[in-house]
Amino acid sequence: MLIYNPAFDLHHGVFRLLQLITVDPSRKFETERIRILDFFLLFPEEIENIRFPKELTGKRALFRKAPNPYRNLGNARRVYAEIAPFQLAALQSLASRGLLDPEALQNGEVIRTSHELPANLLAAISTRNKLSPELLDLVSSNLAKLPLHGDGGLKSRANLQDTRYDAN
Repeated sequence: MLIYNPAFDLHHGVFRLLQLITVDPSRKFETERIRILDFFLLFPEEIENIRFPKELTGKRALFRKAPNPYRNLGNARRVYAEIAPFQLAALQSLASRGLLDPEALQNGEVIRTSHELPANLLAAISTRNKLSPELLDLVSSNLAKLPLHGDGGLKSRANLQDTRYDAN
């Protein structure tokens, strides 16, 4: 049986990354940060597993849903590691199209260039963003503003990868 999973679809990854990047095109992201944000955009049900700062704890209730027996993610850390090549390939694809700065990407930063997106793609992104504004706001604004490293950082709070040896 063939089962489609958007996590392993390069084009879906490109679209999700564009959703995040177009919210604030002037914003710079670390590659690790945008990968974590993309994970939660892809799997919003995993948001309830984040260790939220006090000012954001109320947001967790927005994403609490009944468990879906047909889409059990299993080990989120494993899935996060498995989708890494697809996320990185999506970032490289955006850089090869001139939408991201390729030199910055080589240095671990995601920086949007001034290259214009086609109008129909912008419309599709806008339509998709309007379907779940709470999710996009939480991921692209609230979680994106957390520091990346340290005990209160996004990497530690998301618990998708080991942070033991990170510089604080």
